[in-house]
Order: sequence, then C-alpha cells, then structure tokens
Amino acid sequence: MSAVFVIIRTLAVVLVLLFFHCPVPLAAGTEQTTAQSLDVIPPSLSSSEGQAVKENEAVAWLELEKGLDYAELVTPGFSLVAVRINPEYFDFVLCSAGRDKEGARTLREWSEKYNLSVVINASMYLPDGLTSTGYMRSGDYINNKRIVQRFGAFFAAQPDDPDLPRATILERDTDIWRELLSHYSVVIQNYRIISSGRRILWSPGGPLYSISAVATDGTGNILFLHSREPVEAYSFAQHLLHLPLDIRTVMYVEGGGQAGLLVRSQKLEREHQGRNAVDFLVSGNRTVLLPNVIGAKPIARENARDNLNGLSRFQ
Repeated sequence: MSAVFVIIRTLAVVLVLLFFHCPVPLAAGTEQTTAQSLDVIPPSLSSSEGQAVKENEAVAWLELEKGLDYAELVTPGFSLVAVRINPEYFDFVLCSAGRDKEGARTLREWSEKYNLSVVINASMYLPDGLTSTGYMRSGDYINNKRIVQRFGAFFAAQPDDPDLPRATILERDTDIWRELLSHYSVVIQNYRIISSGRRILWSPGGPLYSISAVATDGTGNILFLHSREPVEAYSFAQHLLHLPLDIRTVMYVEGGGQAGLLVRSQKLEREHQGRNAVDFLVSGNRTVLLPNVIGAKPIARENARDNLNGLSRFQ
C-alpha cells in the first residue's frame, strides 16, 4: 500500500466523520446502577485539582448570577461541563440563520448579537446548512414543519399560559405533547437520550463523538450539557445518571466537532467546542458556524411572569 493511498484514505475518513455528525438512532436500552466516584472541578481558569465527591453529594456549583450556575465535573474516562439555568430568571430563545437571513454564526457571534449569557446547539441540521433535522419553530417563524417520528423530545419555551413551565422538555410517549406544543412559542424537536423516568433510551455500542445536550432536573431547571471528549452516547447517559445532577429528561442536540457550549457572564467566560475521535484540534474548532442555537438571557424580575414577550424576543 503506497504512502499516497494511506494519506488519501485517512483524509477521506476524516471528511466523512466531520460531515456525518448526526447520530444513528438506537434501540431502547436499560440503565445501569453501578456507582462511580467523581471529582468536581472548581471552574476557575487556574484550577488544577478536583474535589472528590460521592455519588449522592452535591455539586460545587459556581453561581455566575442569580439563576445561573456553572460546574465542570470529571469521572474516570469522562468529563462534563454543566450549566444550570432557572427559567424563572432566564428566558430561552431560538436564534436561527433562516430567520434573520444573515447566515450561520459561531457560538460567540450568536451570543454577542443577541446578548445571550449561555448558548448551545439547537439541533442537528440538514445538508442545506439551515434546516433542523426535526420540528423547529419560534413564534411565526417555522424552520422545519415536519414532526419526526423517531425523535421523542421537544424543548419548549415561552408559554402563553402562566401556569405552564416557562421552559421544559416534553416527551412524546408520556405527555399530552401535541396539545402542549400549541401553548409554546419556541419548540425544538430532537432525539431523547434519557426519559423523565431516568431510563436510558440508547443501546450500548455506536460511534464516539463529543456531545451537546439539553436536560431538565428534578426541580424544573434547564441544564445545558457538553462533553468535549468523544464518548459513546450510552456511556454519556450512564455517567449523567450517576452524577449528582438530579437528571431527568435529556435531549441530544448535536455531536462531533459541531457540538458546542458557550458561557458569557461578568464572572466567567468559557467556550467549549467538540471534536471528533480523529480530530487533531485539542481544544476543538471555535470557528464552527452554526445555523440554529438555543440561547438563554436574563429577564427583568418585574416582568418574569407577566411579560413573556419582553427581553427574550428578537425580531
């Protein structure tokens, strides 16, 4: 085998992995209950040692501002960035290149344009570089009107009823989802990794890739999650269930080099970008352009319950 052929074959593999970043749907699995020890890493830039914590002990969250907390957690063979967002203090928006007609942007560009404190992928997208793989809308803007049968989760935000959660993840097999969706202005459909009953819905095996996910916890907070190191989706789910995050429903939003998470507050600015198993970029590629992202921004407390169309909306 010639050296030229080896180089060509290697480049071909890299290109294929970079392009086909959508996960393969897997059959339902069963959750495992073996406890694992973990470290909680203080999120300061100078931190080098973690604090040993047992499975049921609390995470050492860093409060960035009221309703917004940050943590970096490490277990053997797994690392996770978690941002916990209280919907009573933050509103969630869908930013879409198809809506503002100005093209895809990096995480930082989306954050700066719409003054977002936290930004994560909204979903995987089709080859046109704009359209989500699942149902997606925000107000009158519809990015994809098709509800995908294989996708079991809907991230929903900005309800028209003050008695509904201000942000949540609806499940197709447990909720009256079709009726509830009509009450939310922002709806984004994706694969479901873990059910509200804490059951893993992916089978063991499959490719390794970085993962971005959105989740709920037992008190109704929204969690933005990111694993930069390539990991199997089933293993990702296992680790989440063993971490002291009180994880409930988890929705997959992106994988591979496109998976990212950005935090931008006065107390901390941090950008995390995924990488593929064959990626040579240690820190990930922060120039990745994303067509659709979910952003979180603070809302004025006096408007928190009675002005759902306030600071969160953009035209």
